[in-house]
Amino acid sequence: MRRPLCGAFTHSLTGLEIQTRCPFQNLKREELSRIASVKFKKALSGCTRAASSRVLAFCVMAVCLLFTLAVTAANLRLTYVTDSHGARQVVLTSESDPARVMSLSGIEAEEGDEVYYTAFAGSLASLNIERAFSVTIEADGQEYPVRMVMGTVADALERAGITLDADDYTEPALSARVTAGSKIEVHRVEYQDKVETQAVPYDTEYVYTSLYFRNTGHTTTMQHGAEGQQTVTTRERWVDGELVKTYGAGAPVSPLTGPDGTTNAPASYSKVLTGKATGYYSKSGKGSSGLGLGYGTVAVDPSVIPYGTLLYITSTDGSFVYGYAVATDTGIAVQDGRILVDLFYETYAESVINGAINVNVYVVG
Repeated sequence: MRRPLCGAFTHSLTGLEIQTRCPFQNLKREELSRIASVKFKKALSGCTRAASSRVLAFCVMAVCLLFTLAVTAANLRLTYVTDSHGARQVVLTSESDPARVMSLSGIEAEEGDEVYYTAFAGSLASLNIERAFSVTIEADGQEYPVRMVMGTVADALERAGITLDADDYTEPALSARVTAGSKIEVHRVEYQDKVETQAVPYDTEYVYTSLYFRNTGHTTTMQHGAEGQQTVTTRERWVDGELVKTYGAGAPVSPLTGPDGTTNAPASYSKVLTGKATGYYSKSGKGSSGLGLGYGTVAVDPSVIPYGTLLYITSTDGSFVYGYAVATDTGIAVQDGRILVDLFYETYAESVINGAINVNVYVVG
């Protein structure tokens, strides 16, 4: 009997059951299993690749973010912002431009203020604003307000664009330091020389003769006298348009006289010292020597010029004559050799006008 090509049959042989299946059926199942396995692997591989791309993109973004944060953190500074009026603020910023830092802090600089910015190690910085104060300058009939942080009268004039001529002076002095509310006065000084011709009265000279022995009261005019003429030069000192003082040109400041009873230069002296002279003013009535102060007294180094020494002082070019003076006082500038003598004046303004002059000091006695 002919059997089918596919199918199953069983028979028993001595109690053993044998089952036989068609070989073509087994091959089909194996092929289907293999195909399914290949498709699964492909699908799994595709999923893996897709997942890997997303993870990689996420990792790159994370690294970039971390790098950005690291760079930003490295540039950040804790900046302490203060001003001289007591305002304080702390700013965490990477800015180093003072204007930007002030804008972030809300503490701004104003006209005349000075800003100091310092970056320290360890991501710290400080910005301090020194607030300016107001100073008023009176000059030429006008007021000039100036704002400044610190400085002298000379600095204030420079800020205001005010210049001084050779004889002008200020109150207080140019070297004085200014503070909030200081007032500075600029005095304009002008000298005017006038030349006048004055009559000089003649003197009468009597000549005695024995010819008139009979009448001793008799006189005879031998020659009529005539008035002479002399040229007199006077100098007027004008301050801010007002006449302050008139004196003879080249006349000495000091009223003291020399051994001959005049203010003329001494005919004899023991030595001549040459150096710098300045002027000073003091309200005190006595100098360091115990002697009085006034026109005709000067401060000296007593180890060089002893107290009580009579001096005659004039500028080296002869244009200025202080005249005769007595050494009665001393000071630091003369003791350390910066100046030779300090000439006393009875007004502060005159001491400023004196300035610094090269002088010859004649030691008279």
